[in-house]
Amino acid sequence: MLIPVVVFVACLGAGVVAAARWLPDLAVGPVGSLAFFVVCGLLGAALGLVGLHIYSIVNALGEFRSLGNGEIVAAGLVSMIWEAGSLLGLATLVYLLAPPAETVDEPVRSGGLRSR
Repeated sequence: MLIPVVVFVACLGAGVVAAARWLPDLAVGPVGSLAFFVVCGLLGAALGLVGLHIYSIVNALGEFRSLGNGEIVAAGLVSMIWEAGSLLGLATLVYLLAPPAETVDEPVRSGGLRSR
């Protein structure tokens, strides 16, 4: 019973750290900060669910040797993709609706061309 909890917490932590490190910047302020934490949490939860599903697939393959292994793997993958994909889609939606960070452009020269 302790192993699934450890797997979920480890995958959740890895997902949050990876999202916080590689997620592009959002706007400074309460809305951008809240969106950042929500997106990092959702991505971590999605990775946690993937870890739990992989654990359950491996556990089921070890218990049922007489059944078709392909059916066990296929059912586990369908469930994993549905659940984790829903969280990834929601995280993407929150990220795209969040205000982006302001970018500083180079000054434009006369004639409309940027300096090189």
